[in-house]
Amino acid sequence: MSETRIEEMLRAERATAFAPGFAWRVMHRLRAETADPRAALAAGLQRYFVRLAPVAALAAAALVVVNVRAAGAGESPVDAALGLPGVTVEQAYAPYVDAAATPQTEGQG
Repeated sequence: MSETRIEEMLRAERATAFAPGFAWRVMHRLRAETADPRAALAAGLQRYFVRLAPVAALAAAALVVVNVRAAGAGESPVDAALGLPGVTVEQAYAPYVDAAATPQTEGQG
């Protein structure tokens, strides 16, 4: 096929106008989108999320690096990355041991 034949076929199939009611359907859809406050909120959230998500991810990665570098010896990598203090078994059970060690006087309880 020559280029002129292709051009002729394209011209023959080209739409000269939109279907009846096209403008009404477009305006109806636009009004429906602006009338729904949830749609406007969702669009705004998406717009700001796209802008802020990379910055937040970069800040989180920087905090992980700082926490891992400041970690003490013997600290697990997960605790170091999250910045959690090391906890021993004695520290974990201390509130329960203290409560059990206090004697109760007779007549109470």
